Amino acid sequence: MSLGKNSQSSSQTFDPELKGMLTSTFRTGQQLSQTPYQAYDAATVAPLSPAELEGMNMTANTARAGVGQAEMNQAIGGAQAGMNFQPTMASAQTVGNQNVSAQNVGLTNPVGVGNIASQGVNAQQIGALPGIQAQNVGGQTVEAQSLANTNLDPYQNQYTTGVIDAALGDLDRARQMTQNQNAASAVSANAFGGDRQAIVEAETNKNFGKQATDMAVNLRNQGFLNAQAAAQTDLNRAQDAGGQNAQSAMQAALANQQAGLSAGQQNQQLNFARQQANQNSALEAARDTAGREQQASQRLAEMGLQSGLAAQDANMRAALANQQAGLQTGQFNASNYLAAQQGNQDAALRAALANQQAGLAGAGQRLQAGQQLANFGGDLRGMRFADAQALQGVGGQQRMAGQQLLDDRYRRFAERRDNPFRMFDVLRSGAGLLPNPLSSSSKGSGFNAGVG
Repeated sequence: MSLGKNSQSSSQTFDPELKGMLTSTFRTGQQLSQTPYQAYDAATVAPLSPAELEGMNMTANTARAGVGQAEMNQAIGGAQAGMNFQPTMASAQTVGNQNVSAQNVGLTNPVGVGNIASQGVNAQQIGALPGIQAQNVGGQTVEAQSLANTNLDPYQNQYTTGVIDAALGDLDRARQMTQNQNAASAVSANAFGGDRQAIVEAETNKNFGKQATDMAVNLRNQGFLNAQAAAQTDLNRAQDAGGQNAQSAMQAALANQQAGLSAGQQNQQLNFARQQANQNSALEAARDTAGREQQASQRLAEMGLQSGLAAQDANMRAALANQQAGLQTGQFNASNYLAAQQGNQDAALRAALANQQAGLAGAGQRLQAGQQLANFGGDLRGMRFADAQALQGVGGQQRMAGQQLLDDRYRRFAERRDNPFRMFDVLRSGAGLLPNPLSSSSKGSGFNAGVG
């Protein structure tokens, strides 16, 4: 049996070369940590460009100058003048009647019977027949009604207000949709809530307000013109009916006058025949009571009386014929006079209505001219604002280009400033790839026991 002793030890050492590399890296980082702050004194935000400033000033100047407001005020004045327009009064001339009077028919050269002394027979005197008076024929005056005194409310379209309200509602919905689109455009352009959005919204509201005003004015003007045309048609019908009634009344009066004259002449002839019959009866009675010795002289007297009566009857018939001819001539002249007066009245009325229509057409043309003037003023104002917005857009692009140059300058400055730190990161990365700087070593001794 044998005995032995064993011992063992270990140690670690740091590689000097690797230690120097790590120490150099640490010192480099220590120096970089003591680098002072480097401020960037150049601008980082591009200022407003000249074109952009010019566009903004043009927008402000256009708004202050009130471009298009003078034309709009003139158009409003023209519309008010059109609303207050009063057409000329159309009045018909009065048609007067011409009186037709019949001539009095009197007996010329009364017939006298010679006295027969022995018998004392006297013929009855036939007096003058009463004159026939024709009834006066009066024309009926037809007065033309005035459109200015006519109530146009019954002729107005009862659905006008509903149509205007519906149209204005559609315009308001379109305006709201446009404002939503403007807001979406402002959000996408990072200009929501800014002055540009306010200008766009104000311009949109102005345009839609102008469209609503023009639409309401046009619809109401169209309703007024339609009502006026309908009222004028009724007035023309009433005027025609009045003229026809007046003509019918005149014809009826003339027919009554003619009938009255004929009846008077017949009555006058019957009275004259009755007086002749009474006179003949009286003469025959006187001849019967007288003696036969006076028959010869009485017959002579009767013959003279009959001759005078025949002459008187001829004169009466001639006077009645002259009276009839005079009445017919007067009636013919009165009819011609009435027809001429009615023709003059109709011509004057048509001329007045034509002048009235021309006045209405002129007022409508002036109203349309005022509306076009307002449209031109609005277009001019829109063009001014559009030019200003175009200049602002060009200025915005210029400022964007300047901002890109400033961003590039700041980027290169940051690269120069941060380059040492990036290089130090590379150095640290390289230091991390170095092998383990520690090395280990061990040694030992032993004691063994054996059996032999």
